[in-house]
Amino acid sequence: MIIFLSVIFIFFICYMLNYPYEFTFNRKLKRILHLRDVKLILRPKKNYKDFTKERLEEEFVIEEREFDSIYVDEKMKVFILKPKTLTKTPKCLILFHGIRDKAENWIYRAKLRENYLTLKEQGKVDDIVFFLPESGFNGESWYTDFYRDKNHQYENFFTKDLLNYIDKVYPNSEKGITGFSMGGYGALKIGIKNLNQFTAVGSFSGAVSLIRMSLNRRIMRIFKYLYVPKSLFNDVNKAHFIRVFSPWGYKILKNDPYSLIKDISTKKNSCRFYFSVGSADKKPYLMFQQWLDIVGRAQKYNLNFRAILYKNEKHNWEYVSKDIYNFMIFFSKK
Repeated sequence: MIIFLSVIFIFFICYMLNYPYEFTFNRKLKRILHLRDVKLILRPKKNYKDFTKERLEEEFVIEEREFDSIYVDEKMKVFILKPKTLTKTPKCLILFHGIRDKAENWIYRAKLRENYLTLKEQGKVDDIVFFLPESGFNGESWYTDFYRDKNHQYENFFTKDLLNYIDKVYPNSEKGITGFSMGGYGALKIGIKNLNQFTAVGSFSGAVSLIRMSLNRRIMRIFKYLYVPKSLFNDVNKAHFIRVFSPWGYKILKNDPYSLIKDISTKKNSCRFYFSVGSADKKPYLMFQQWLDIVGRAQKYNLNFRAILYKNEKHNWEYVSKDIYNFMIFFSKK
């Protein structure tokens, strides 16, 4: 009992010392906004044109494919959005949706076709074929191999089955990967682990620092080799989170993009990174704070990155419909 109380006391003291007080948050934000590769957009607006339904159907084809995989016990659905006219070998862009969202949200809520067609008419992007997979597990897979569960190895499906399929269909294409919310987490984690596969990796308001969602990241350094009880996590989805990642701190860190960045070798890495968020995206999962963490981390380890902060934007698809325009330009740059 004495040992247990001592641990609780130490945890409480460390938490109080490292709590993200408003003045420390503002100080960090000010420092981040002075970085060369960070841009603040004060008046976010949509940049895409509104095309008629007939025009969109005339320009694009949407294919729906289902994959059987040895890694998961369900059929994995992937939508392929393809311009009908491809003048050369296209780039291939994988887009991951958020938790309990649908892959088709990219088409109808993020206005993917409208953004691409607008940019194409402006001559700002190359030909792109879009791969829009369902995450699996009813939209809650976290694009991750579940802890001690051979029937739910979603990361293996995306890094082996899906990437192999894209390489087979478009063998000479450059590939990019990005996502929104949970999808931003999955895209960044898979991108970091497979840098040789991608030229651009992005996150739109992603859960890019898992520890920040529940614990102060400095606290986790102390407790990373101890068991993490459910009570330390947010009420929503806590049981599922632990089912996916395990209750052990060091296991979680192995799937945490913030922690994985330090293992990237800049000498061997030519991949470019993109991080965005809305300034109003704070509760309940502290996405703004996670963005600050990951941008600071990228700067520290000399990654080639671009970061955008959208003033007053919240955690929704409307924000994504504005941001995907900028990411497609970023992805098409040589």
